[in-house]
Amino acid sequence: MNFRSGTTYGKTDPSPFAHRTLFRSYFALVEGLCYQFRKIALACGEYDNRLLTPEEITLLREQKYSLNKKGIPEPTVEYHRLLPSMLFSMRCYAKVHGASFEPDTSVQGWNSMQAFVQIRNGLEHPKSVADLELNDEQLRSAVEAATWWKATVLRLFEVCRESDEYWKAKLA
Repeated sequence: MNFRSGTTYGKTDPSPFAHRTLFRSYFALVEGLCYQFRKIALACGEYDNRLLTPEEITLLREQKYSLNKKGIPEPTVEYHRLLPSMLFSMRCYAKVHGASFEPDTSVQGWNSMQAFVQIRNGLEHPKSVADLELNDEQLRSAVEAATWWKATVLRLFEVCRESDEYWKAKLA
């Protein structure tokens, strides 16, 4: 099934199964894009150590440091909560482009994204049958969250494009 037939299926048969599948797939897209933002920022930061702070590099690597039994510092894996990681990933991606970017968390779309994460968590780790049932309010939140995400990412890309053009002209 390609994307077009998948969206058609969701419209022609708006079943709970179709909604759950769409939500899971959408979050895979969001998390995958955030992962790519982090990897690009990390590669740039490791190439030029003036772009990011050591703390940002450590966070982009999803690491923290602990002492082992011999008292020697060693990195361990540190997974971050989705929403703070999403905001951090976008900021670092912009930073390595020489831009400043602040996602707008003062709007309803951000509130909807927070609600959408809770819906997604219930779908991924259901505690009851009710976690698998989606109501109209949850569907509305999902649409508002998706709208916020798309607008935010497009704004991020635009800010980065403008910064790239500025630096390209300045260095030419």
